[in-house]
Amino acid sequence: MERFEPSFPTLQSCADEPIHIPGSIQPHGLLIALREGRIAAWSDNAPALLGVQPALGLAWQDLSLPGTVHSELDLLADEAALTPGMPAFCEVEIAGRPHDAVVHVHDHHTLIEIEPRTQPLAPLSSQARVYDRVRRAGSMEAVLQVAVDAIRAWTGFDRVMAYRFRHDDSGEVEAEAKSDTLSSYLGLRYPASDIPAQARRLYLLNTLRLIPHVSYRAVALVGHPEAPPLDLTHSVLRSVSPIHVEYLHNMGVGASMSVSIVVNDKLWGLIACHHMSSLQVPYPVRSDCDVLANILSSAIATIEAREFARRQADTASLVGELAGDLAIADDAITALLGQSARLRDVLRADTLVLAQQSKVVSDGDLPQDLAVAIATVPWTGDMPALRSCSEDWPEALRPLLGHWVGAMCLPFDASNGGRLIALRKEQRETVRWAGQPDKVVARGPNGPRLTPRGSFAEWREQVKDCAEPWTETDVRFGKQLMLELQRTAAARHAEVEAARRNLLAMLGHDLRDPLQTIQMVAGVLKREPDPAQTGRLGARLDASSGRMHRLITQVLDFSRAEVGMQLHTELRALDLEALLLDLVEEVRMGHPGFEIVTRTAGPATVSGDAVRLAQAMSNLIANARNYGAPGRPVTVSLAPSGDGGQRFSVANEGDEIPPAAAAELFEPFKRGLERGAHNRNGLGLGLYITRRIVEEHGGTLGYRYEAPNVVFEFTVVGEAPGAGPASGA
Repeated sequence: MERFEPSFPTLQSCADEPIHIPGSIQPHGLLIALREGRIAAWSDNAPALLGVQPALGLAWQDLSLPGTVHSELDLLADEAALTPGMPAFCEVEIAGRPHDAVVHVHDHHTLIEIEPRTQPLAPLSSQARVYDRVRRAGSMEAVLQVAVDAIRAWTGFDRVMAYRFRHDDSGEVEAEAKSDTLSSYLGLRYPASDIPAQARRLYLLNTLRLIPHVSYRAVALVGHPEAPPLDLTHSVLRSVSPIHVEYLHNMGVGASMSVSIVVNDKLWGLIACHHMSSLQVPYPVRSDCDVLANILSSAIATIEAREFARRQADTASLVGELAGDLAIADDAITALLGQSARLRDVLRADTLVLAQQSKVVSDGDLPQDLAVAIATVPWTGDMPALRSCSEDWPEALRPLLGHWVGAMCLPFDASNGGRLIALRKEQRETVRWAGQPDKVVARGPNGPRLTPRGSFAEWREQVKDCAEPWTETDVRFGKQLMLELQRTAAARHAEVEAARRNLLAMLGHDLRDPLQTIQMVAGVLKREPDPAQTGRLGARLDASSGRMHRLITQVLDFSRAEVGMQLHTELRALDLEALLLDLVEEVRMGHPGFEIVTRTAGPATVSGDAVRLAQAMSNLIANARNYGAPGRPVTVSLAPSGDGGQRFSVANEGDEIPPAAAAELFEPFKRGLERGAHNRNGLGLGLYITRRIVEEHGGTLGYRYEAPNVVFEFTVVGEAPGAGPASGA
């Protein structure tokens, strides 16, 4: 035979301490383990408490127990076998005294535990009323308070606390019932390290644990020397870790009991009971507390389910309304801004950043430069992408964040950079810890070890640079919104693609015949007898019709640009001034009442495609004519740029373009912008194509406001040495 002596955990093994196989029990009861109906192990105090000596391998029925104890325990074992791991209990009489017998079946063993009853059971006539009050409580605070009040009344503990585990596994006291002589722990927080992972596992599997005498001397188990340690996961007498005993001593606690709060198979929290001296609570009373905890768990699950259902209903309603708004809105950002308050509520956010194409807006007091920086951050990983602390952001951006450190990014339009980013403020708070949370390494008789905290006086810590983390529920509703926005964006793209295809088909079919007719008339005019009149008009008509033909080609090129292909260009040395003057003359002939002022600095040789550059300049002049103040001239200028190239600009009198509209000037199909008086049926392609042309010539297209003029300009590089025919596609 061998006694299984408990070993003291070292610093290295504390986190992995096998607390479910301590090799000992607490001394306020005895334990006998059976395997296949024979005695496999027993506690060293069993002979003294039972008055009989167990023996290894002895048949259970051959152990001489008094009176009807055998038959009562056999019935209890049969009951326990139906629900492995779950204890069954009854009262038995040994030596004329009542005892509480608890039996459970686990790991091929039947464990029989017997505790002498030290006090008579008091009637608990209020049980049904307490259970009813728990079920009726409408809030988390109320339901927890009912539970701690009842457990203190039933057990007599000096202090009963209900604390809930937070996202970081720390626990916060949310309800308390105590003696008037004790200071309050309400609102204090306990670090996650107070309950190691293996202890949490045991709290989940064995929801009830009592230590009636903190200063107890553990009783060793006796068993076969080659048998594996006896698994006491579900034992009610299991000896606890010396670290935990020292922890209770440091708190000044003489007795302790804990009841687990398990919600949806997860350890939600604990009911912790403390007494300043020893306290033996009969098992039936402890069992009543366990039943109350089960009812409490159901009530908590109901409260959380009710809140989840409310958020689910709000999200479903919001998704439905957004679908309608997005169908009629000019763009997604407009629709989202209209529902920003509800979006913040569903996502539990403080403000939103909305981005699509080159447009970035926020619905709160976020600086625009910060909103743009946040919108352009690379968001990788799972979607929705999450950030909760400043350290989660790129290092270069951290100094700019201020208190906006929490974010959930919902990408909804990948092709146009569409993103909805929910932001949370830094959660600056003073955490009231129950003592300084750090443990201390000390050297004891068995070497270095991790000691529990020695003081539980309130210790305050300032927490900053982190927001409230995003919960699984937050992410779930965020993903639901994201998928709806992605679906709507895909539908919008399909509509735009269909419109583009119809447009191209219309231009290719309906304009081909008129163009052919114009070209035929131009040919006839050129053959008229009076060449001085008709020849010049015919040549101009021929050039205009050719330009109309090229415009159709540009619309076709839009399709190439949309899929990332280059436009077809032929780079040659050309005089940009001559090209501009010819274009201006054509505009004057086509629009006799339109005043246009030209300013040039002489011949301007560049390397470019004459057709493409004429298209770009024509687009900007037409834009100024359509949007400029009626009756006021438009000024076109061509002058050398500082880098040896040429700068072309067009200025017209008009109001400054609003920032939101200016952000998307160069995007296609700008449905949200007001059309000019002469361009009510425009497609919003001119500036987009112009930008592509300028960029493929190595230049830049920009907008600025110089009161009272709106100015668009672009640069073109000078003639490259040896420039000649070239092509790019």
